[in-house]
Amino acid sequence: MGSIIVLFALWYIFVGRNQPKAYRKVKKNKSKWLPIVIILIMLSIASSSFWLLWPLLMLVLPIYIFYKMIRAILPKKDTQKEEDYTTYTTKRERDNAIPRSSQLPDAVSKRIRIVERFNKKYDLNLTENQIQTMVDASYVSTDWELFLHSMTKEYASIHQWFASSHDGFLRVYLRVFNTQTVSPDMRQQKQICIDSFRQVFQYTDLSLYNTSAWDIRNINNKFMTNFDDTSFMLAYRFLEENGIHNKLGSVKIMDADEELEALKRKYEA
Repeated sequence: MGSIIVLFALWYIFVGRNQPKAYRKVKKNKSKWLPIVIILIMLSIASSSFWLLWPLLMLVLPIYIFYKMIRAILPKKDTQKEEDYTTYTTKRERDNAIPRSSQLPDAVSKRIRIVERFNKKYDLNLTENQIQTMVDASYVSTDWELFLHSMTKEYASIHQWFASSHDGFLRVYLRVFNTQTVSPDMRQQKQICIDSFRQVFQYTDLSLYNTSAWDIRNINNKFMTNFDDTSFMLAYRFLEENGIHNKLGSVKIMDADEELEALKRKYEA
């Protein structure tokens, strides 16, 4: 029994933790079986069966380390540009689709930590389930893997993170809405963003935009959002790119005669 536990532990370290489904099952039942596993491993170490596995472990471990070192050193030809988003189903397809420098670590826990740290640092309000959806999708979609890769970088401000011609709309969406909807399919996710931004602009009086009366806090209070002037205009242009046009207010510059007339009417009244 101890030998089986050791083999399972080795499988999880080298294979299982890189598979979202296996990772979730292990994490969900961690508190139940972890003490038992530790006890069994300790018993197996004291038994003769463990020493039969030890030579096998000593043989496999250096080979695995050497394999990882070779993969890290050898250059990889990038057969596809970052902007050419596709869906992949095998590791080879992933290697061909995404530049090595833009690939995420294989371990599920490491990808989750990437999103959790970014979520906390920039106040994205992502839930645990939404983070898990993103991570799961990143194993089958270059769209999502590259999106998560953007979270591994440092930014001078959240606005610098918005600067993307490919998924900038999603970055703005996750920042300005306190309640978000996350889909593993990027096409559906884009439609979600379109629908959300459209509802905000549809019920907003844009005739005051570009005037002294404009106050973006009114929008945030009404829709419980976190827009600022930059994210507001990025959302506006995103809708325009997708055929949804909203007319903004125009700027009116008063000349000297108009100001004098205004003062005259004021004092005559």
